[in-house]
Amino acid sequence: MESEMVSAPWLLRISWEELLTLAICLTLDVLDYVAPILLTPLFGDILDFTGLIFSAVYFNWIGSIALLELIPGLDIVPFFTFAWITWYTYRRRKMKKRLNKELERWL
Repeated sequence: MESEMVSAPWLLRISWEELLTLAICLTLDVLDYVAPILLTPLFGDILDFTGLIFSAVYFNWIGSIALLELIPGLDIVPFFTFAWITWYTYRRRKMKKRLNKELERWL
């Protein structure tokens, strides 16, 4: 399991899976800022729906945060990254609780 983690003293311990999903979320949010063609209703909505499908499939119910991306004028807020942060903290807390239960069982 140690080889599956990216770690440095100044970084959080993060798995390659978590790092990949963060990169996807950051890419989706940055595309809203960088590409002016994505501000048009048709192309911007395609990107938003792609991100929503990714969030719903990968983050499950936490991906519903990304639904706020559909509200006109709120494209400047990085909702996909907020969904990732929420998913990451929820996942870490869940893993910590599971580890504590396992440790208690062994003690």
